[in-house]
Amino acid sequence: MSSLDGPSDRASESSQDPLRQRIAELERQVAEQQRTIDGLRETNAWNLDNHDAQQSLLRLIDCSSDFIGIADMEGRALYVNAAGREMVGLASLEETKKTLVQTYFDPADLPYVEQTILPIVLRTGQWAGEFRFRHMVTGAIVPVHYSLFLAKNAKNEPIGLATITRDLRSMKRVEEERQRLQEEVIRIQANALAELSTPLIPISDRVVVMPLIGQVDEARAKQVLETLLDGISKRRAAIAILDVTGVSMVDFAVANGLVQAARAVRLLGAQVVLTGIRPEVAGTLVGLGLELDGLVVRGTLQSGIAFAMEKT
Repeated sequence: MSSLDGPSDRASESSQDPLRQRIAELERQVAEQQRTIDGLRETNAWNLDNHDAQQSLLRLIDCSSDFIGIADMEGRALYVNAAGREMVGLASLEETKKTLVQTYFDPADLPYVEQTILPIVLRTGQWAGEFRFRHMVTGAIVPVHYSLFLAKNAKNEPIGLATITRDLRSMKRVEEERQRLQEEVIRIQANALAELSTPLIPISDRVVVMPLIGQVDEARAKQVLETLLDGISKRRAAIAILDVTGVSMVDFAVANGLVQAARAVRLLGAQVVLTGIRPEVAGTLVGLGLELDGLVVRGTLQSGIAFAMEKT
């Protein structure tokens, strides 16, 4: 150090020492991890019992929440981490080494594994997709995202099979709950829309009005009839006014629905008054040849209300 360096320079260097030490420590850790990886590549990767670097890596793998396992080319399990053992019901690593990978699947799925998955892995080196595992004790089916790939040695020769498999049960439960909630929202919205599209408005103790707007298809015509009959029955109404001023088109289904509503209302001892008939709508009703007996027709809602009030 130069004699020209002052106290502030020495203090700055001193404050940087911890940072330099931390950088050096990180570099050391990275180098150690790289040595571990290189060691696994250069040694027999399936001898998992003695090599210190392998054991260090396995301890890290054992902390994973995903199923991580390796097997030889004949399907004999060599290693499954703690999460994997729990998923398929294995009590220990020693028990794992006595099993075949095939036993982790439902028997019904084995043909797909043998005829589809394994040929793809042998041809391309990997396969990934949704699949199913089986708990060996309870028999419970576990939905998973299954990633299977060839493990190779330093000479790029296949020496076994490895998998990283994610348990999808929590995600499936969330998705099912989301779907259930979505269906419930749709049902509530449909009911709300049905009520809005077929409102029954009481204008006196004995008279109710149902204004219809927009298109009336077969489903809505059925809703009109159900709402009308329910409202008349509950309110003991004598007259129900159906106002079609806002109906965009009247075809056979609409006209027939109105006639059917009138007949059903008559069975309850009440009467239907049809209002808002435009000339083209009147022409449609006549042209369809439907019997309009039991329907009182008025040109406007106001005149229909006046008629109903006089009658009651």
